[in-house]
Amino acid sequence: MNTGKNKVNGSNVTLVRCAIYTRKSSEEGLEQEFNSLDAQRIAAEKYIQSQAGKGWVILPQHYDDGGFSGGNMDRPALQELLKDIELRKIDCVVTYKLDRLSRSLLDFATIMNVFDSNDVIFDTVTESFSSANSSGRLMLNMLLSFAQYERELTGERIRDKFLESKKKGMWMGGYPMLGYDIKDRKLLINEEEAKVVKFIYDRFIETESCTLIADELNRKGVRSKSRSHTNGRNKGEKLYDKKAIRRILENQYYRGYVTHKCEIYKGQHEAIIDEEKCLKVQEIFVKNKNTKHQKKSSPYPLKGLLKCGSCGATMSPTACNNHGLKYRYYTCSNHIRFKNCKSAVKNIPAEGIENKVMEEVLLKLKSPEVMLKIHELARENTVDEAQLQLSLRNLSETWKYLYPQEQSRIMKMLVNSIELHENGLNIQMNMDGFNSLLFGLGV
Repeated sequence: MNTGKNKVNGSNVTLVRCAIYTRKSSEEGLEQEFNSLDAQRIAAEKYIQSQAGKGWVILPQHYDDGGFSGGNMDRPALQELLKDIELRKIDCVVTYKLDRLSRSLLDFATIMNVFDSNDVIFDTVTESFSSANSSGRLMLNMLLSFAQYERELTGERIRDKFLESKKKGMWMGGYPMLGYDIKDRKLLINEEEAKVVKFIYDRFIETESCTLIADELNRKGVRSKSRSHTNGRNKGEKLYDKKAIRRILENQYYRGYVTHKCEIYKGQHEAIIDEEKCLKVQEIFVKNKNTKHQKKSSPYPLKGLLKCGSCGATMSPTACNNHGLKYRYYTCSNHIRFKNCKSAVKNIPAEGIENKVMEEVLLKLKSPEVMLKIHELARENTVDEAQLQLSLRNLSETWKYLYPQEQSRIMKMLVNSIELHENGLNIQMNMDGFNSLLFGLGV
């Protein structure tokens, strides 16, 4: 044991520096003037004082973990304790009970390895053993085995009780979702918030777009549900995005059910949305999932090329459905993320801008710069220059008949970038793409 040459009152008794470690799994009651951690420390202090004849003295440093589980080692006070042991500041560690130090056999073995390698004794107030001798270490491991068994058994009981309560449709704690408040451990409808939930379901059935719904709510100043914590902090009151809207649309609680893992049970609370609307929403999700491959086969030709001229962000492909008709758009990515964008052109119909871009690209293909490029290609590849120009004219005539994948491929050959401004387009051509394009057209 690393005790140096310190003596007690000039006697031959060696000084043993004792650290007290306390832990409580939950934060409940820690705000009280005298809590569980204080009670553990007082008991440990009395125990150390009873060993004063052996040279035991109490170190002033507190190692208290309030609100931390004993099932792992992710505890700040424990890590500080182990660090001080490595620095040889501690000769003995005392806890109220064995399971205050750890409830895991593997973690306990790791901790004891640190203790043993630094000649540190481990002792408890309520169990009669000490790691200073072999019989104490044997008893230590036996007690810890029972401690881990007790922890696992308690966990199983809690999970079983939780499952049975869910099967009965009971609310089992946590923060209530938008549309509900908690009273007497039950979910009760919050009428004002329920109006927002109903609006989301109704608008989704009309538009089939979570993004548009989020945008509408944010523009109206509607924010996510505010949640008050026991520490006085408030969470929530955030902008909506499409993921938040989808979570609301897929939440089984709104149709009067509770969920547990992959199972659904009839709840004891009142539903906000009727079964018919919920069914329509799920049918839309299924339809969109089944037609996902169609979206892949119908790419947006300007995807990755079109940028917002105001903020420089990419104009991302978006779509919505209205009365059974699908409308495609390019939307500023910053606008989708609800970030600042000063441009008035944040959302533009896809077909219109695609046709406009193609018109301007075809005009640029007749520019002197492109004519010179065609002349160079014809001379380098011994091809008729008139034939190259004819291929470009044919491209403008056949463009609308090409598959979307081919339109996208050709556009990326011809164009480096496209900036969308309120007064027009700024197109940067890719002159190096003409060679591949023209000879890919069969010239």
